[in-house]
Amino acid sequence: MKKNKSIFRFLLLGKVLLISYSLLTLWGIPSLAGVTFNPPGAQAPKRSSGGASRTGNICGFATKPTNSASITPLIPKTNIGFTVAERPTIFVYVPPTTAKKALFTLQEEESKSYYQTTLPLPEKPGVMEVKLPDSVPALKTNKNYKWSLIVVCTEDLETDSPWVSGWIRRVETNRSLINQHKLSASLESVSQLAETGIWYDSLSTLAQLRRSQPNNQALSADWRELLNSVGLNAIANEPLAN
Repeated sequence: MKKNKSIFRFLLLGKVLLISYSLLTLWGIPSLAGVTFNPPGAQAPKRSSGGASRTGNICGFATKPTNSASITPLIPKTNIGFTVAERPTIFVYVPPTTAKKALFTLQEEESKSYYQTTLPLPEKPGVMEVKLPDSVPALKTNKNYKWSLIVVCTEDLETDSPWVSGWIRRVETNRSLINQHKLSASLESVSQLAETGIWYDSLSTLAQLRRSQPNNQALSADWRELLNSVGLNAIANEPLAN
């Protein structure tokens, strides 16, 4: 009798573990190992003005009491990030503002214009994505490109309009990493990209995962850890805006 009870308990425990595993798979909850960026050691070009402008009360950024950070580019402190993508996605934190649009520009290192467009700003504060469309020529490997986002506060650009900028360098890496990035978004690919120093793609892949699983707290924690690893603690808890 005791033997039968032991067998029953063993079978019951097995069923509980199987159900728990199935639910975890269904919900798509990834490993809690975390994602930390390993900077490659590259620096932005010396003539880079880099960073961001002071916003003050311009564009309504400081018209209401807020603990929000200023407009901030999501980029390492070196002000340059690597990508393996032909047309990477760029991220900027936009605080509460009365402005409705911004001018986005992409230039070659020699200041030659590469791409320019006007973008709508998100209605609510958060991290904004800027995706380069297919019409933009693929970035060349081992070349530096400077992007800028200038907030349009009035009908025309002003000399004191708030702005942020950063640099991109498309690099060659092992083919398996490039193929994995193209084929699927997974926490494993995010970790590999971050460990290899590929900033823009690790960030965009993790953002894609968060959008597909908005209630996944583990992914939110990985996002915070990734931003904290490059000193972006002030905006690590801000939502994806668009």
